[in-house]
Amino acid sequence: MLNSTIKDVARVAGVSDTTVSLAFQANSRISARTRARVLSVASELSYTPNLAAKNLRAGSSRTIGFVVNDITNPFYLQMFRKAEDIALRHGYSIVFAGSNWSADRERDLFEQMIQMRVCGIVLCLCEKSSDGVELLDRFRIPYIAVDSYPGWYTGSYVANDFCMAGELAAKHLLEQGCRRPAYFTADNTMNNLSAFIEMQKSFIAYFNRKGIKITQDDVIEAGLCIQAGGDAFDRIAAQGKRYDGVFCANDLCAMGILEAAEKHGIIPGKDIAVVGVDDTEVSSFSKISLTSIRQPYDQLATIAMKDLVKAIKDDSMPDIKHKLPAELIVRNSSRLEP
Repeated sequence: MLNSTIKDVARVAGVSDTTVSLAFQANSRISARTRARVLSVASELSYTPNLAAKNLRAGSSRTIGFVVNDITNPFYLQMFRKAEDIALRHGYSIVFAGSNWSADRERDLFEQMIQMRVCGIVLCLCEKSSDGVELLDRFRIPYIAVDSYPGWYTGSYVANDFCMAGELAAKHLLEQGCRRPAYFTADNTMNNLSAFIEMQKSFIAYFNRKGIKITQDDVIEAGLCIQAGGDAFDRIAAQGKRYDGVFCANDLCAMGILEAAEKHGIIPGKDIAVVGVDDTEVSSFSKISLTSIRQPYDQLATIAMKDLVKAIKDDSMPDIKHKLPAELIVRNSSRLEP
């Protein structure tokens, strides 16, 4: 039978509509025998419960939202895979969406998820407006920010230690003999992110403490993709700027610099040391061999999801403020010859 309804199942099984509904709920009050008969009839009629209608009646769902800035970025996908594994083990599904670094789109996504009756949301904020978070507070939706969070944010978070990341990169470049360092950050649509600002400040502060002056002219607006990194390096080369050490806001930007530098006759690992952030899978490929700051994204997603699921089950708001340490992974791109 096509498009079978709960009434069809109830009629064939000889039970009420309520009994059919209870048969699809774990630990409901009906007997095992009745449940088996109802489920058998439902299978014969190809009937499945209307979860959307059920969620509307219940006022919630078994769904958790996961909003990031760019769904194509490898480390966001890495976090999502880990978060989804944990959600499924606890009986939840995940809706994955990207704000594309837009505050308006971010708020719209939160509003849509509220309408979907999500149980909670994991946030990677674009940090351009507090409107979206205020909306979640108004509707008492449990949420946790992951990776980074802005100064105005007062909610729960599980974040990376970006100050530590900037200092690790600076210390390593100094040890390699770099005396003309630069920091390649995101473009002007994204460089407001606290992560980039914190890395920049700690990177510059470390060199300044060692007597090496870095000015705003040495902070290069690039971007977070390979093309952006390459274009930015081409631009500074045309301006006659020459650096012997570069720290990039992410690995993709750093990969663009590796390629562009060789095009200009500057050999990474010999003439220039290059360090990225995220330690994505391709960074370890022998052809690339990129030194990178490893952020524990799997661990970050695991802690955030477990805490969020606990809050949902307790009908409470998450209460966690935790930063995870960074780790420097040294490869050929920054091993300068003496």
